[in-house]
Amino acid sequence: MSDAIGDSGLAILYRYWAGKKRGQVLPRRADIDPTELPGNLCPTLMLLDVLRDGDSIRLRYRLVGTAFTHAFARDPTHEFVDEALPIRSGYRDYIINLCLEMIRIRKPIYSENLFALDGQPMPMVTKRLTLPLASDGETIDMVLASHAYEYDHRPREGYMALNTGFQEIKRVVLEG
Repeated sequence: MSDAIGDSGLAILYRYWAGKKRGQVLPRRADIDPTELPGNLCPTLMLLDVLRDGDSIRLRYRLVGTAFTHAFARDPTHEFVDEALPIRSGYRDYIINLCLEMIRIRKPIYSENLFALDGQPMPMVTKRLTLPLASDGETIDMVLASHAYEYDHRPREGYMALNTGFQEIKRVVLEG
């Protein structure tokens, strides 16, 4: 199934995640050791807490790699996703709904997006892997995510705010 993932680093992360299940439905956060991953993946990793209050779910950044602090032009660690991400062009709702879908179906999701950015003639391609983690092996209480970017030149710091539009070009539900 990792051949559906259009980035070698994200495919490595998916295989690593799948290997950590060890007979459980889902791996636990305690099973994940970033030092076991190639060094080029660490700046792209993020962990999100899944916080439940009755039927509602909120996501909060627990750990944010340097690739994201560059994108935000600040560190959103400990902030809620619905408060940290820009509303512009529907991006915040897209990311929240992507995570909620992953939680609902209890399977990893790989997606690709095109981003139009102010000041860049070519869109940026973002490849995203969203993986569920469960402390008890079954109830998702954390999300492990990573992104890979393709663009002609490095966007300016804080490019998340430069997002003038985006579209999903691929979404694949992976085997859990």
